[in-house]
Amino acid sequence: MKNKVLYIIPGLLMFSLFFLISGCEKDDEIGPTVTVTSVNPNAAYGLDEVTIQGENLNTVRALFVGDKNAQVVSQDASSLTFIVPKEAAPGQTLITLAMLNNYRVTAAFEMLVRPIPEIYAISPSAGAPGDQITIAGLNLGSLQSLTVANIEATIVSATNAELVFEVPDGAPNNQPAEIKLTTEEVEVTNETVFFVGQNMIQNSDFEAGSGDDFDSWEKLNGGDQMTEVSGNDAYYGRSIRIVGANNPDQPWRTQLASAEMQLNFESEYTAMMWVKAEAEGASMRISASQFNHHGSGSDYFYGDQMEIPTEWTQLTWTFTVGADLPSHKLVLDMGFTDVPFLVDNVILIETGAAGPGIPENLLGDGGFENGLYSEAAPNPGASWQILNGTIEITTVADEVHCGDQAIKVTGAGANPWDTQLAADVVPLEFEKQYEVRLWAKAAGPDAIMRVSCSRWNNSNGDDYFYGSDVTLTEEWAEYSWVFTVGKDIPDGHHLVLDMGASAQVFFIDDVSLKAYVPPVNILPDGGFENGLYSESAPNENATWQILNGTIEVTTNADEVFSGSQAIKVTGAGANPWDTQLAADVVPLTFEGRYGVKLMAKAAGPDAVMRISASRWNNSNGDDYFYGDDVTLTEEWAEYTWEFTVGKDIPDGHHIVLDMGASAQIFFIDDVVLYEIPAFTCP
Repeated sequence: MKNKVLYIIPGLLMFSLFFLISGCEKDDEIGPTVTVTSVNPNAAYGLDEVTIQGENLNTVRALFVGDKNAQVVSQDASSLTFIVPKEAAPGQTLITLAMLNNYRVTAAFEMLVRPIPEIYAISPSAGAPGDQITIAGLNLGSLQSLTVANIEATIVSATNAELVFEVPDGAPNNQPAEIKLTTEEVEVTNETVFFVGQNMIQNSDFEAGSGDDFDSWEKLNGGDQMTEVSGNDAYYGRSIRIVGANNPDQPWRTQLASAEMQLNFESEYTAMMWVKAEAEGASMRISASQFNHHGSGSDYFYGDQMEIPTEWTQLTWTFTVGADLPSHKLVLDMGFTDVPFLVDNVILIETGAAGPGIPENLLGDGGFENGLYSEAAPNPGASWQILNGTIEITTVADEVHCGDQAIKVTGAGANPWDTQLAADVVPLEFEKQYEVRLWAKAAGPDAIMRVSCSRWNNSNGDDYFYGSDVTLTEEWAEYSWVFTVGKDIPDGHHLVLDMGASAQVFFIDDVSLKAYVPPVNILPDGGFENGLYSESAPNENATWQILNGTIEVTTNADEVFSGSQAIKVTGAGANPWDTQLAADVVPLTFEGRYGVKLMAKAAGPDAVMRISASRWNNSNGDDYFYGDDVTLTEEWAEYTWEFTVGKDIPDGHHIVLDMGASAQIFFIDDVVLYEIPAFTCP
């Protein structure tokens, strides 16, 4: 459980200093004799400054601590100050002054090692932003920083044995987070699980209460065998000790229940606690909610029976709320055996919000594994029909994205519909949104395609949607379109691939048509409801900062897409970055795929903007992505960019709106940054 690190305790020198002169005879010396009268301090840590007093120190050409070269920061005839190299070997060593002609003078020195932090316990094991968390351990009083999910936290108090910090804003919610303790020389991270998120359990660490009573907990059965443990025997502070009823068929004979809480029906929750048995053979489980608490069926979950080790260990159960109740309880069923054990830090976190499941692909064969149908070559097993142009199946490995087959398209170089493929009909709901995604790559430049829905039928309006053209790259990439069903067609709808606009050869695979689920926004204020920050007008509530140009908040109804505010932009008519707005940092996963979408409209023609990520920083490569320019229409419309995180930036990433390329006025609202799940071959 503890982070064990071997370290050296600084000691006193038996003699204040002694000096050695070696390396040459006096006759070989060039220049005056170098002498040392003091070294202050004569024992120091890496990166500390040390000053040598003496004579003729201005002739020193280099200085070493042990065999490591040290940086000299100031030097004259009587004084020399250097920085102790942190790589120097710990313990008794020598400072070596090097002059010309291999003339050397040495002085005794002790290289100290800073005490390394150790984490013994984190209590409680979960916390929402602003909550105070305690770390018990060793050497906790001299940290440079403490971060949670790479976001710096405020340290409330710190001693050698105990540290209290506040959970910072910005960490991914309801997810495990790494806690990192940093000194000048080392970084130590938690080896156990800590969640950022609201802990649903009241008095989860059993600290509130006195004697054998524990506030917000109800002893249902066997309560006289549930007692307080504190001091070194507890996980931290105060734990609860249980001696079970030794009834393996009725573990509820020893049972403890949390206070009532509101849980979201059909959401996933994770329960976690620290346990330690006094001997082999102890076990327990959890259940939810209390049996017959709200009527039949309220006991919707019984977890697996788990063995309890004889060392402090975190146990975890995950369950889905299976009954729509006004309140719920987490119940500890602990009567399997009579082997005593301890429990502490019981947490319950919503790790999967209720909502629609992952939409299914409505297309029967998105990967073309069943081939194609045409009038010239009927194929009863195919669910795609060639309407026009040259389209064929390919099995060449580098022309297939997943599976064994894809399609090879030779565009007509004319109308989009001159090379055209239609999927079998599928039922779509009128006025509901759907998303099309597909993977494609081109054999050369300027390959163009689009999607449409439903199939044209003699101008009767069935063809209610035509997607924007996309230009395909020469590497496999994913493309997407979102549309709203514009006509109620009882016989079903066709997804159509229109691929004739260019004469290029290209390949398509893994086509999906799914109900559209709006993404979760990673940005805290995509609608600008909290205003803007600038150096001339600071606003502590704002999460967007004006970097350059004329950008202001507007509350005019026809300039706001949703909510009560949007931004009004007056472009500089020069470089894109001359009118620029940056969102507060957010943590993004290196090499993860993300999308940005926003609503915008222009006051006139030729308004141009783009996005970038992350913010430019003196050519250090943080600005790893610049999106394509888009020309905004004079009606509200949605614009989308997708990118892959191209640099690992521990301090977080910025989404930047670059809006200075034109001199037009335009309006932006509802900026959404969302994660695109990694693609898995079907």
